[in-house]
Amino acid sequence: SSLQLKRHLSDCPWARSAMLGRRELARLGACAATHGATGGHTRGRVAALTAPLCRRWAACSGAGLRRSAGFPRAPPGLSEHVRQPSAAIAAASREQYAADGAVVLRGVISEAWLKHLRGAAEEALARPGPQAEQLAKPPGFYFSDLELAERLEPFRRFALDGPCGAIAGEVMGSSEVCFLYDQYFHQRYEAGDATNAVVKTPWHQDQPYWSVDGTDVCSVWVPLDPVPLESAVSFLAGSNRWGMFSPRHFATGKSYEGTGMPAVPSLDGHERLAWSTEPGDVIVFAGMTFHGQEDARRVQGQFRRLSVRYTGDDARFCRRSGEAADVIPSKYHPCDLQPGDPMRCARFPQVWQRPAA
Repeated sequence: SSLQLKRHLSDCPWARSAMLGRRELARLGACAATHGATGGHTRGRVAALTAPLCRRWAACSGAGLRRSAGFPRAPPGLSEHVRQPSAAIAAASREQYAADGAVVLRGVISEAWLKHLRGAAEEALARPGPQAEQLAKPPGFYFSDLELAERLEPFRRFALDGPCGAIAGEVMGSSEVCFLYDQYFHQRYEAGDATNAVVKTPWHQDQPYWSVDGTDVCSVWVPLDPVPLESAVSFLAGSNRWGMFSPRHFATGKSYEGTGMPAVPSLDGHERLAWSTEPGDVIVFAGMTFHGQEDARRVQGQFRRLSVRYTGDDARFCRRSGEAADVIPSKYHPCDLQPGDPMRCARFPQVWQRPAA
């Protein structure tokens, strides 16, 4: 009934995401009809994405999350209403993710979780870990830290009890999801410094840094501040199927030594995808998808984001070599897995399992 639909749309963040997505894609389709391809999407591609969203809406069902032994439940009001995305939305996002290696989902992180993460972000700056780095030269500020969930309880709660495990599972199409690790980024450019501060991240893939093989490996980016399009990271469409290339040092852009992987080639001329985002949105992208900010414009303001990494059904532990040997898992938080083992273990706990049909 219409009343049930209204209640569904008001209660379900995934349904609200679908409505927002339809409006945005409709505008994109109109623009494409006038000007051709926009933002990496042709009119036909827009129609393919919107069709399953417009055909139906599906009721949401609760999804239980599994936690590691010894860690408490998330604070009241955070984890009790984690929901499954509707079948139509999941199918549309999964299709784009499989084709492009990246997809944006709108309004899927609640304000309660965002408030929780902003408090966690303050703790991350106050208590940096052994892998924390400052990636920008003055006057810029670009802080990064790894494996926060292994040290700081607020990050652990979000990674294991928050909505991102279910999001990753639905987008990848996996039957179960394990938590790999998390990484926090904090960029800040003051008004007087903005004219000289250029946001720059070299083109790279994430998975070559990690000791995991397989295609079911993804990151869920959670922005805590609005990110305008000119400041957004770009993704190369379809690069999740190009094979594996050497990791790079963010500060210098140089390849890691001793990995046995080829250097990153020239990436000019490939289709780029980028999205402006608001708090509550997420970008999900594959571990093998190239992304970077080498040509980002000069920006002003603060950009905080948490990237939570997960593995799915076909992921298996492997050993990287050279400088990539102990990035993830690091020597600070190792695991007992052997090459070829499934990822599920105490270090990489299962956080989501697809409900029985």
